[in-house]
Order: sequence, then structure tokens, then C-alpha cells
Amino acid sequence: MSIEKSKTPLFHYGITIFLAAVLFVYVFSLDSKNPLDRLRRDWLGAKGPGNTTEEMEELCTKNLVPPQESHDESFVRMIKKAAMDDKTVILTDVNEAFSAPNSMLDLFLESFHNGEDNITRLLDHLVIVAMDQKAFEKCKSVHHYCYLHEDIGIDLSSENVYMTKAYVDLVWTKVRLWQLTLEQGYSFLFTDIDVMWFRNPFRHINVYADLTIGSDRFYGNPEDHSNDPNTGLVYAKPTRKNIEVLKYWLEARQRFPEAHEQTVYYEIRHELASKFDLKVQYVSTEYWANFCQLQKNFTKLTTFHPCCLVGLEQKIAQIKIITEEWKSYKSNNLKS
Repeated sequence: MSIEKSKTPLFHYGITIFLAAVLFVYVFSLDSKNPLDRLRRDWLGAKGPGNTTEEMEELCTKNLVPPQESHDESFVRMIKKAAMDDKTVILTDVNEAFSAPNSMLDLFLESFHNGEDNITRLLDHLVIVAMDQKAFEKCKSVHHYCYLHEDIGIDLSSENVYMTKAYVDLVWTKVRLWQLTLEQGYSFLFTDIDVMWFRNPFRHINVYADLTIGSDRFYGNPEDHSNDPNTGLVYAKPTRKNIEVLKYWLEARQRFPEAHEQTVYYEIRHELASKFDLKVQYVSTEYWANFCQLQKNFTKLTTFHPCCLVGLEQKIAQIKIITEEWKSYKSNNLKS
């Protein structure tokens, strides 16, 4: 009798373990539309390029497009040279005003050298798109992958005050560059030139999302379209879906002719989610920080974008303050 009683708890433990295993397999085999998918994603985590497993490689290659014919072979050759082993390239653009000495281009490149995670190596995968000849010449003096955007037909060299026509034309050019990059079979992480990089932002990119976008204001759920998007940092994989999304985004400009690309995305974000079943990850402002929802937790801060500030001089001044605070944080960590 005592022997039978001792076996009973073991039997119960076995049943419990078996049911837990069944639940585990069930949760991790659900498709993306199941509400428990979030649990699976949180469990697996979000790893960026360079940290692939067999499953991540499958996710990153599924439904990828073959390279398409391009009328801009020089740009294609450059992104091919700059790309990481997994065909990911970092893109930014700059004009004369933002490339002047001690201006944004210098501060941007300096931020990599001030950063952690050995992020200076990421400069080997950065393509800087110059919007005018002077910016191109400055770029070539400080970086090895510089491309002159020759097919614009408008003057984009000056500061271009926020929401002027020239400013709107400037920011829309980057969406076309994104499309061209995806059409060639390359993933991209686009960064505005005024985004300072202090740690590796790829660590906050979830491979399950179609697009990863920064936030002006983040409200807690990375999949919720209630977050205010900021297209100063955008990551996308070269899938057919993403290419169609960018085409739709570009075409939507006709409905909002005076709006920049971020505003248009905000207006059509629910259309994109419904029409394309688009999965978007909005990154918390704890990690991809800014002045719209200011958080300066240097233990988590990865990039800093001076959005919600108007004027080049004010942005530069504030970036220099943040940079000095970051250096002080790093110095204190080394001493402790």
C-alpha cells in the first residue's frame, strides 16, 4: 500500500510535465494570427543580423524577391559591396547643409566611435546617399561608400526648413531608395543622418515583423499602431510584401500632396495592416530615443534622434549635450 501511494505523486508529475510539453509545442507552432503568437515571439526574442539560427535564416529568406533589373547599376554595385553577409545594408542620406564641417555628418560618424558593442564595424556596411555635389565631395573625404543621387531635379542642398516643399521632396526620396534596395534583394536599416548611434540598434529588431520602425511616442505594445511612428529609423526585409507596401506608400502621396512620408505612413498605417497583413514592430523610445518622449536611461539607450526640435543649430546643440552625457556615463562605468 505504501508503495502504491509513493507512485501516485510521480504519476501526477509525469502527467503535468506531459501537458506542459504539449502546451509548449502548441504555442510555438501557432501561426502569426493567433493571439498567443506574441508569447512565442517574446520567448524566442528579437535578434538582429549576424545572430542568425536556422529558423531565423528561414524567416529572413522566405518569400524574398530575386534581384530585379535596375536603371541605377552604380547604386546596386555599391550596396552589394557594403552589404553584410546576410545581405543587409545600412542607408542614410545627406545634403550640403547637413554635411558642412562640424555639422550632422561629422556628429553622426563620430557617434559610432563613441559607442559600445564595437559598432564602428557597422560603418563598413553604411552607404551614404548625397543629395548634391558638395555633400558628395564631403562624404568621400570621410567615408568609403558614398553615392551621388543624380536623378532628383530639384535643389536639395540647403537646410530645407521643416515642411517646406523642398523638405518634403527630400524626405520622399528615401522611400524610393528603400524600394530600390529591396528590389535588389537586400534588407536595409535606414537611419536619418541626425540619429546618433551609441549601441547596435539591430539588437532591437524582431525578425518576425515585416517592418521595424522607430517611435515618436511609444505606448507599451510594440505591435500597436497607436504608437506614433518615426521613420528616422526603419528596417525592412526584401520580401514581395514589403515592396508592394512601399509602392502603396509612395502612391499614397497623391492623396496627401503636402505631407511628408512619415505623416502619410501614419494616415495609411491601418490600410497597410489590413490590405497586406503587414506586421510592424514599433521600437520603444527607451531604446531608440528622441526629444518627443524624452528618456535618457543610458543603460538602455541605443540611438538618439533629435526629432521634435526645429532648426539645424538647435539639433546640433542638443546632440552635443547628449553626446557629452553619454561619454560621462561610459567613463563612470569604466571607473566602477
